[in-house]
Amino acid sequence: MTNNAKLSAMLLLLAGAAVAAGSEPRPIDTSKADRGRDVYGRYCISCHGGDGDGRGYSAHWLDPAPRDFTGAVFKWRSTPSGALPSEEDILRTLKGGLYHTNMPPWAVLGERDLRDVVEYLKTFSPRWRNEPVPTAIVIPLEPPDTRESRAAGAEVYKSSGCANCHGEQGKGDGPSAAELKDDWGHRIAPFDMTRSEFLKCGGSPKDVYRVLMTGLNGTPMPSFADQLKAEEAWQLVHFVRSVVRPDSPIKPAIVQR
Repeated sequence: MTNNAKLSAMLLLLAGAAVAAGSEPRPIDTSKADRGRDVYGRYCISCHGGDGDGRGYSAHWLDPAPRDFTGAVFKWRSTPSGALPSEEDILRTLKGGLYHTNMPPWAVLGERDLRDVVEYLKTFSPRWRNEPVPTAIVIPLEPPDTRESRAAGAEVYKSSGCANCHGEQGKGDGPSAAELKDDWGHRIAPFDMTRSEFLKCGGSPKDVYRVLMTGLNGTPMPSFADQLKAEEAWQLVHFVRSVVRPDSPIKPAIVQR
């Protein structure tokens, strides 16, 4: 094992220990939540609904469906699979929106209003009162993106069963693709990695690594934290980014020789 791989493994073990240690749930700040209710009522209610269940009056026309906050299940997180997201995770989504969906960026509202909305969203689910938010996963330093790393990543892609959903070429056309649904029973298409939707959860290598190691709660996309070593996960990152089309907003990285 290389020194970098040893360091990565150590960091992942430390992250796991921090999550296991946990903490007490943080009480909801009612004053912030009260202010957030007004912001939510003006900008969010039409899609996410008055009860935060994703059934606003505009929801019927939206695909993908608006997020249901009552279960506190979030795809884009830096926390382990199944866990609540951090406040910064939700704030990142509010600020940047979700590419190729009807969720727009709300950075224009300003930091205070957005943080108030985050606090108000917590009132929709008892999970925020009963569960602590675990420590974010540790993302180790990225090794060089080389031809050898991408070739190794292609083997990880095969051995991990990624092609079952995402297809041999990463186009989202695997043999299981037609049968996939999310936890709410909605049809969900596997991600087409040749296109630009990496921007949904961020387009950097770290963003892709994070998704591989945390999974996407509420979807068939699992976490590979217990299956892949950090070195293998980075190799997989390098491979899946290499299949992005040249005309995509995310350009494939230059391979180091």
